[in-house]
Amino acid sequence: MKTIFQNRWLIFTLRLVLGVIFIVASIAKIQDITKFVNTVTSYGMLPDSLAQLYGNAVPWVELFIGCALTIGVFVRYAAILSIPLVISFMVASSYALLNAAGGSCGCFGKFLILSHPVSLTIDVFMLLIIFALLFYKGREFISIGQLIERFHIKSRILNAGCRLALVGLIAFVAAFGSISIHNLIKQPDNILLTVNLPTNLANDVDTALLNQEPVFMEFYISGCLLCQAAAPVISDMEKEFANEVIFIHVDYVDYFKNAQVVSDLGIKTIPTILVITSKNSEGKYNVLCRFDGIVQRNTLQTCLKKATKSQ
Repeated sequence: MKTIFQNRWLIFTLRLVLGVIFIVASIAKIQDITKFVNTVTSYGMLPDSLAQLYGNAVPWVELFIGCALTIGVFVRYAAILSIPLVISFMVASSYALLNAAGGSCGCFGKFLILSHPVSLTIDVFMLLIIFALLFYKGREFISIGQLIERFHIKSRILNAGCRLALVGLIAFVAAFGSISIHNLIKQPDNILLTVNLPTNLANDVDTALLNQEPVFMEFYISGCLLCQAAAPVISDMEKEFANEVIFIHVDYVDYFKNAQVVSDLGIKTIPTILVITSKNSEGKYNVLCRFDGIVQRNTLQTCLKKATKSQ
């Protein structure tokens, strides 16, 4: 076993695999970093301020680690830096599983929708690769680091600076390119999601829309930890928009015993919030914003302001 994990071709392959995973995950998050921050917040594990800091920092740290591993620069440092990152992912997935949160992990954004069990499995796999890289005692194989060594730069500071600049340049190109592509192909902000509602809810929504008032609809379950964590923000919004928005709180258990209704609305995470602004000619309701799990205060506030202006 020791001989196997000292094989340079195996280590080279594992290094590339881990690097690509980090790069793909980071680019997916960077393209919609606000959504990732909301996903972090939805776990309900951190205060809002820490959740925002973590959510904004993680994609860039992942990108740095991924680029360093892929080109073979600062490999050991990148591996060490990735340990707490991967462990935090494992803790989040485990927490979501223990609390039956449902939904996806948000690890790869829209690139790849992963359930929490699958995400946890991948995290364990990544951790094993990290330890394999750390225990490897040979020189880096097929790497930019080897190329830089050929210049025989005697100054350690200059050597490290060259490596750091190279990683930074590659990370910048990857991030800038992904954001540019995303902006070119993303859908306009005014596209609305249409949904059907059961009759008992549709009557209340219709009444509100006739009075030109958007509807804030929250689906919750009594005793749900994530619902309790989201409650203060929702309560503040209800006070702020009391005269402009109709707030409807729906007990998931009472209203959605019908599996078809659950399937139509696609509710997989509790709480789920729909902000409904109108009804189309086919009788379906136009949803301006949808949030699965806990949502940041400013994000929810922005959506409600946009909804009230659209009336």
